[in-house]
Amino acid sequence: MKPTFVHRLFRSYIFNTPINKGKYRLSDLALRISPCGAGRLLVETRDGRNLTINTENASYRFIYFTGQYEQAITEIFSAIVCPEDVCLDIGANIGWYTTLFQKLVGESGEVHAFEPVPQMFEDLKKNVEMNEPPKNVILNNLALGDVEKEIEMHIFDGLPDGHASMATFGGRGYVSVPAKMITLNSYLENNNIDNVRFVKMDVEGAELMMLKGASRLFEQEKLPVMEIEMALATTSGFNYLPNDLIEYIRGHGSYDFFEIDESRFTLRKIDGFQSDDIGANVLCLPRDFDSGRLAKWFI
Repeated sequence: MKPTFVHRLFRSYIFNTPINKGKYRLSDLALRISPCGAGRLLVETRDGRNLTINTENASYRFIYFTGQYEQAITEIFSAIVCPEDVCLDIGANIGWYTTLFQKLVGESGEVHAFEPVPQMFEDLKKNVEMNEPPKNVILNNLALGDVEKEIEMHIFDGLPDGHASMATFGGRGYVSVPAKMITLNSYLENNNIDNVRFVKMDVEGAELMMLKGASRLFEQEKLPVMEIEMALATTSGFNYLPNDLIEYIRGHGSYDFFEIDESRFTLRKIDGFQSDDIGANVLCLPRDFDSGRLAKWFI
């Protein structure tokens, strides 16, 4: 896809203005004036990374105009991850967070990314190679779960590939692609990793299954910080609730839980979700974590 004159004009203002309010409305206006066709587009982020995005994904189209994606979560991760850290990006998609971690951990750190969907994995690989020297980034075309086996990932009609899941959810057409699933325990053992500092997990409902195969994380001398999507819309496809994730983690380590409010840029401590709650992105902080780095987000 090639940006139109209207796109370039709007981007020139949106990308460079220090005023955050209204950026997404202006981006949406530009796309309504000049609709965006399907295709691949090279974009630059505000922190200097380069990414190729699929413009069929509405969320990614805004990166072209703003240079940002999930700004609150990105800023929180940037305050947590340090040079020399070992990070896991589970459900890496096109690599927004993989390349962020790549930048943050430096040459002495490590990033291990997992993406089972073949086309997404190819996009991930290209994006990593375009940025910092990728020698400290290990890319795995794998799913993580509680056993090792061959599985099928379902790519749903009308949804970006990033929403692919092992569950079918019902009511929507899909195509299936084969993938291999292993446990995180076996991966950590085979690669002699026992010092994971940060885990980002977004696997479209398979989070509990993945954690059941990841007990080594809770056996480390220092527990990792984890950020997990706990969404009722996806956990229901695996017959559990977001609260089951909190209870499982609480039963395996000393953690506090914080809901990330992406519109207010805040972290709110929670004990769990109400019965009618749809869930949230949740930051799981070990109780011995130096939370001073996140002070401005706490409410």
